[in-house]
Amino acid sequence: EQANYIVVPSSFVKRTMIENGIHPDKIFVNPYGVDLSSFKQIKKKDNKFRVIFCGNLSIQKGSHYLLKAVYELNFDDFEFWHIGSISEEMLEFVDQYDSPNIIYKGQHPQEDLNKLYSQGSVFCIPSIQDGFAMVILQAMACGLPVICSENTGGTDLITEDGNEGFVIPIRNADIIKEKLTFLYKNQEICAQMGANAKERVSSGFTWDDYGDRYIEFLQKVTNYNL
Repeated sequence: EQANYIVVPSSFVKRTMIENGIHPDKIFVNPYGVDLSSFKQIKKKDNKFRVIFCGNLSIQKGSHYLLKAVYELNFDDFEFWHIGSISEEMLEFVDQYDSPNIIYKGQHPQEDLNKLYSQGSVFCIPSIQDGFAMVILQAMACGLPVICSENTGGTDLITEDGNEGFVIPIRNADIIKEKLTFLYKNQEICAQMGANAKERVSSGFTWDDYGDRYIEFLQKVTNYNL
């Protein structure tokens, strides 16, 4: 109420603020960026269809829906990699959806993530709420199409459903399975979507782009030439 302007990283955050009584004219959406010198695609070492998720395996991230989906898929040459920590609340689901195709890679330093992303075919993050999932940009920069929930910031990154990926509703393992099945059965389309994703982040979603948008916004609201 005291603020003249509020800067947020995604249209999802803006929507939740409007729903809670904040006037839309106060809110400036400026999506975060990605360091393209660190997150760059390298050659994939095999032809296995691999789903990647990077982040804390948790209820908030919708991880139990993702585990259910990949557990129920019965594909040849298929793997799911989780990169990151595992919340205690998820241990029962890890046990429930135990499968040789589900691989927990553990935590890795930031500088190694592009090597792991580049071994994937698609990135999936079905968060129940996530103000802006920066891992989406990282994965896209490494040439992966993205399946993300509508509550991740993905709506600001994907220009059209099926172009750089898919935006899906929260709490729906069946839709995750549907989109993964489509990409598995149409791997040329999957690869093209990955190329589209890489191009998308390279022109508009670097940290320089983020800074440029912020400077333009500050100049507009202060009438001050920085």
